[in-house]
Amino acid sequence: MDNDFEEILGLDYGEKRIGVAISKLNKKIAVPHSIISYSDTDNAIDKICEIIFENKINLIVLGIPKTLKNEIGFKAKEVLTFKDQLYKKINIEINLEDERLSTVQALKSINKKSKNKLVDDSSATIILNNYLEKLR
Repeated sequence: MDNDFEEILGLDYGEKRIGVAISKLNKKIAVPHSIISYSDTDNAIDKICEIIFENKINLIVLGIPKTLKNEIGFKAKEVLTFKDQLYKKINIEINLEDERLSTVQALKSINKKSKNKLVDDSSATIILNNYLEKLR
């Protein structure tokens, strides 16, 4: 992969929305980027590809919702299908990160007075920050 590509993309996959976060400061911290609302998976993947090229991404971290017993359930299978579709389109490494508690953490972190009640980008940020912590 081109050495100019140096940041990591964090994704929190959902049926209607995908939260997006990007690493900054040479992979030291993740920050929220956007929320992709979609009805067509190909359309969502096209938007993700744009973000990848605009932000010089060389790795994707995709949250996977394992069950409390650490198993792959129905939702996790949807994520794995999405991962396969995304990989076919972009052909860069996609790592899975356990996201079991990311939405709960994100809900706790948003300002109750905020007009934006969507937590998808915050969840993606938590997923990516958890991954970045493991790299250190």
